[in-house]
Parts: sequence; C-alpha cells; structure tokens
Amino acid sequence: MKSLFSVIFLLAGIFSIAQKHSSFPVEVNKAVYFDVSPPLKDMVYTVKYHADASWKDGIVKNQFNVRPLYSQDTNRNFIDPNRQSYNGQTLSDTTLQNFEGIGAGSYIPPDTDGDIGPNHYFQVVNSSFSIYNKNGFKLMGPIGSSTIWNGMPNNSNDGDAVVLYDETANRFMFTQFSLPNYPNGPFYQMIAVSQTPDPTGSWYRYEYTFATMPDYPKFGVWPDGYYMSCNRFTAGSGFYDGTGAAAFDRTLMLAGNPDAQMVWFSLPSSNEAFGMLPSDCDGAFPPYGTPNYFTYESNASSSHLAILEFQVNWADPGSSTLGNLLTIPVNTFSSGLGSGISQLGTNVKLATLSDRLMYRLQFRKFNDHWTMVCNHSVNAGSNIAGIRWYELRKTTGEWGIYQQSTYAPADNISRWMGSIAMDSAGNIAVGYSASGNSIYPSIRYTGRMVSDPLNQMTIAERRIMDGGGCQTSTSKRWGDYSTMRVDASSPTTFWFSTEYYSSTSGSNWQTRIASFTFANIFTSFATANPVRVCIGDSTQLDAYAYGGSGNYTYTWTSIPAGFTSTLRNPKVAPSDTTTYIAAVSDGTQTRYDTTRVMIITPPLAFAGNDTTVCATMTSIDLHGTISNPGAFAWVTSGNGHFSSSSSLNTIYTFGTSDYLNGSVNLELVAFPVSPCAGNNISIKHIMLDPCNGIPETNLNAEIVIIPNPARESAVITVNGLQNQSAILVLTNIKGQKMYSLDIKEGPGPFSTLLDLHGYAAGTYILKISNGKKTISRQLVIY
Repeated sequence: MKSLFSVIFLLAGIFSIAQKHSSFPVEVNKAVYFDVSPPLKDMVYTVKYHADASWKDGIVKNQFNVRPLYSQDTNRNFIDPNRQSYNGQTLSDTTLQNFEGIGAGSYIPPDTDGDIGPNHYFQVVNSSFSIYNKNGFKLMGPIGSSTIWNGMPNNSNDGDAVVLYDETANRFMFTQFSLPNYPNGPFYQMIAVSQTPDPTGSWYRYEYTFATMPDYPKFGVWPDGYYMSCNRFTAGSGFYDGTGAAAFDRTLMLAGNPDAQMVWFSLPSSNEAFGMLPSDCDGAFPPYGTPNYFTYESNASSSHLAILEFQVNWADPGSSTLGNLLTIPVNTFSSGLGSGISQLGTNVKLATLSDRLMYRLQFRKFNDHWTMVCNHSVNAGSNIAGIRWYELRKTTGEWGIYQQSTYAPADNISRWMGSIAMDSAGNIAVGYSASGNSIYPSIRYTGRMVSDPLNQMTIAERRIMDGGGCQTSTSKRWGDYSTMRVDASSPTTFWFSTEYYSSTSGSNWQTRIASFTFANIFTSFATANPVRVCIGDSTQLDAYAYGGSGNYTYTWTSIPAGFTSTLRNPKVAPSDTTTYIAAVSDGTQTRYDTTRVMIITPPLAFAGNDTTVCATMTSIDLHGTISNPGAFAWVTSGNGHFSSSSSLNTIYTFGTSDYLNGSVNLELVAFPVSPCAGNNISIKHIMLDPCNGIPETNLNAEIVIIPNPARESAVITVNGLQNQSAILVLTNIKGQKMYSLDIKEGPGPFSTLLDLHGYAAGTYILKISNGKKTISRQLVIY
C-alpha cells in the first residue's frame, strides 16, 4: 500500500494547478459599536441566562449542498480505495482529563467548540458558554454567550459562537453572530478580545455589520488579523448567496482601539467555494505579511482541495486581495451516505455535514516546512462514514499533499464530525463521533506519531465517552462541528470536545471535554504575563516543562543580550522590546522556547505654540505632532469646530463663544496603547485680538473699571490724563465699535458711568487714546 500511496502523492504534486485568480471586490468597514466590558465575573451575576436558540429549531436553515457546482455522489456502494480499514495498535497515549461540559440542551445541534489557555478551558456550545480550570472544575456557566456583549445594541443570543486562544498575544477571542432583525438585515458579528489571559476579566467588545447573513462563521488567528469565513444567505428570502471572507485588524483589537477595521470579500453563489476555513496558527507565527490560506473541499468535477490566499494590507485596506487559487487533486472520495448515520435503538438517522471541511484548518510552522491539517466526512464504503484527513505541506513552493487517508476501521461503525490537530512535535490527533446499529453515538479519538508510516492512524482508538442513548429527533442534525485544540502551555497535549447522549431523547444532549497526550515527550514552553508592558513596568516570566525525567533546570537569556537567570519564573522590567529564551534541561536533553515582551511607550502630543490672531479671522490652521498614540483627537474649550478632529493637520473654525471670551484653548489629546494608562494632553492657547490698527504705545494713564466683570453698569475712571483731550472707545472682540465718548481736558481724574443694558455677554476692549498713544483694558460683561 505504501508504494501505491507514493505514486498517488507524486501525481498529486505533478498535477497541482496554481491558477492566478482575480481578486473579488473588496469592502472596508469599521466596527459600528465598541466599548470595554466590566469584568465578566461581575457581569454574570447581573444577566439572566437565556439561550435564544429558536433559529436552531428551523427558522434559519443551515443549508447543505447548496453549491451549484457541488456533485452529491449518489453511489452508495462506493469503496474508498485509500481506506484504512484497521484500527491502530500503538497504546502509548494517556488520557489526562475527562469531564462533563455543557449539557441538557433543548435544541439541536449543539455546535460544540472550545479552546485552552494557560489556566482555563473555555467551552462554548452554540449560544452558551462555561469556563473551567484545567482540572475540570467549573468556574462559571452555563451562561448565554451574549452576556459578554451585555449593554451593547443589536445583541441577541443567536449562537454559532467560536472561541480562540491567541497564544502569541496571551488572550482569548470570542465571537458569535447576532440576528436581531431576522430574516431581515442588517446582521451582526459580535467579537470580544480579553484584556488578559483570564477570560473572567474585562473584554474589548466590537460589533460589525453585514448585509447578508454570515452563517456558519469560522475563525483563525494569524499575525495580521483574526480571519473569518462564512456562508452567506440573503436578507428576507434566505436564499444562498455565496460565501464570505473577512479579516479583522488583530493589532488594533488587542490594543482596544475602536478604529479596528474589517476587510470583507463576498464570493458569488456561482463560485465553487463553500464551507471555507481560514488557517488558524498554533505555535510560532509565519512572517508578518504571509497571506491567510482559505481552504475548502470539492468533488464538483474531480475530488480536490482548493486554497485561496487572503492578503490584507492595513496601510491601504482597499488594496487587499483574495485570490491566487490553488487547486490540489486528492484521492477520490464520495460524500453520499444515503439517509445518514445509523444509531442503536432507533431508525432515526444522523446527518454527516459531508459537503464541507470540518473545523479547524490548523497551521503550524516548523524550521524546514509549514503544515496544515484538515478533515471531512466521506462514504468509506458500504454506506459507512469515515474520516478523510490530510496533511498539507509547503516548503519553498506551493502547498501540496504530504499524506492523506480515510480512517474507517471495518467494524460497521461510522466515524464522522471530526476535528484534527497537530502538536508541536508533529504528532496528529483526530477526535470524532462514532455510531452504528450496535452502539449509541459515542466520543472517540485516534492519532499518529510523527515518525510513523505515512497515511496511517497508528494510535489504537480510545474512548472518551460511550453514549447511553440515541437522538430521536427527525431533524437529523448532529454536531455541526467538534473541536480539537493543542494546549499552548503544554504543546503535546490535545483537548477535544463534542456531544453525546446519556439517555435516549429528542434533544437532551450532553457534551464532554477531555485532554490526552500520546507519549512521555519532553517539551518546554516559555511565557510572559503580560506580554505587553508600559515602559518602566515589569512582567512575570515562566517556563513550563513536560515529560522527560521530570527533574528540570532552567537557564534564561535574552535578545538583546543582558539578562540571565536560573530561576524558573523570574520577574523582568525590560527597557526595550525583548525576546527571552528559556533553555530547560531534564539532565539528558535540552528544550528551548522563546517569549517576546513588547514595550509600549506612553504617547506624547504637541498641539503647537500659543499664539495671538486677529479676531477678524474665522479659522486657524493646526499642525500637531504626536508619538506612540493608540488614538488621538482634537478638543476645544469653546464652541468652534475642527475640519477633522482625528487628523494632526486640521483647520479650526472659531465659534461665537471663542470671540466673546477673547480666547480659546485647543487640546490635542493622545490616548495610550494598552497597557499604558493616562492620556497625554497638549494645549495650544489662542488669543483673539481686535487688531484695530492703533498700536498700544503706553499712554501714561490708568483705567479703572468697577465692577469687572459687570452686568448692568460699570464706572470707568481714567487717571493721569493731565489736561489732555482723549477719546474712550468700547469695541467687541472682533474690533467693532460699540460705544465712544470724548474726554475733555481737566486737571483731575475723569469718571463716567457706562450703561451696559443691551450688550451681549462676552469680552470687550476699552481703549483710551490721545491720537498718539493708547492704553486698553478688558471689560467682561456677564
């Protein structure tokens, strides 16, 4: 069999077709709403849990096989030529945790998803979530998923939720769609990014809008974005309208910047793509600027995988592209499975969702190659479902098939609804549902070691949970997806979650969460918490080791050089962005891992020097400068307006109160990048002078105004004229004459009562001039 596989792989490599594809039309949008939530642990006690799953009961049709080019194979007697019909024999795996997840559902399917962080397993089952520690103790839940966006508009608990642990940023990302106007639009995708690795804390919350319903959304973490795929359905009619691909600005979302943009592509219904998955990176990122690889399966005219490259450009989002279609022939498969999956104790069949790849499309970067693993359900023969799985590799050229097979031991049991992942050592695990006439739907997994013969699942199939009953609902819906993840802090440990029934019912499903590893592999993992610190602050390093002898020693170094430590968890306060290297030894072997701490510098703003302008001017040009801002804005103390309050170079048009006050303060406010706190404010003070053309030349006299400020009247006294003739003039701030009075010669002080009735509140200028010299004072009327 090995030689046959080798020939097939060679042919697949020869006939892989890289088709340069015109990019689809691009749209660029910002979030329609943004805010920062209170701590989630505080919110859960103020929000009543209600999972609005009515759409799961038939309002929204999660349609299947809607692609016009998709050929649903009707050959029920198809025999998969590359079927692995035997069970693996290796017994070296170890189940670590196996505990109950969210259950007692009232709708189907549950759509089970979850991810593992440094200290928490976050499970979401369609429209509700629970959070556990790594020992399976439930910290909160089940809670309606919309709780995280409580208080935001358009927030309905409609499900299809996905949670991702962004291991490079050490944060969780949580999302679900919201359909408050269904079947009409607009439709919304709610996205939240945790501020810390603790998902019970506060979250940055975003809301993006869509004209067509973004059904079956799937997400992936990538260096430059959070990427989303979906199947689109029209508002009102609910007709299939094609697929969608989106990128969300990960950098700005991690910083809590409300201006985080979305780049969006709509693929028409005539396109072959359906049920696409974005690549989701585990471990080290590929270089920044690497396109995200959107992948789908098809047997429209021949069995193949297809990859589209999503190239985002946040400097010029409108120039982003989705294209460069690569079609990769694969071993022939059939998706036709008759009436569905059999169950013990009932004639009711279960759906396979065999028209699409199963979540996730996991990406890993190794020193000499990149990999992606994925799977889908197929007819393995005799109308038994099997798991078709692939490992794709990329070295210096295009992506190609490295290995592939259909896992379907010959025991008349169907295996489907799989999820696959690869650990940091290159070992692969796949979890799935298993059912047949002899067993209730159950939860199982298998896998392979990196050094095992290609195209085989060599690990003996293990059971996570044997079902205690069957699903009797005639809707057939089952799962929609399960989830296999790798623990970033223990990167040879897998976590899997999916559904089962403890007893026969129509929809009273349960879910299970389990973790396992395949061998005592010595691995290490380095972390920093937090990974972003404001300059002058400290962060906690930590090194974790697993497997090997169990007796570990630690050596820390840094790039740039200067830091060393033999502690497992030293505290550091770097003055510049630094990569810390942890070398962990078990006495015979040494493992290395790195963690990067980014230094954030507080912002600094300069609005410009203070100035005086003539009150006859209607506006002033501003040219501010700023460094290290998360965001910035111009603010006025008056009632004028800016041509753009979010541009450094802008025009300020004076308002009426500016003229009345005779001055205005223009503030340039720089908001910091998280985690720095405190805004930096620079003030430009502008005096508005009447500029009436008579320079003040120090007339040897004194003006006394009592009272000042005044409301109804003021006594004006002039001392020191010494028998000179002069003129008293009152002007407004724009220099317009409001009042004048000739002052006659006299030996003593001159005094007059100025009636202020009829004058508007504001600042006025009172001048005394003898024709050659002038003196002035401000008079404020309130």
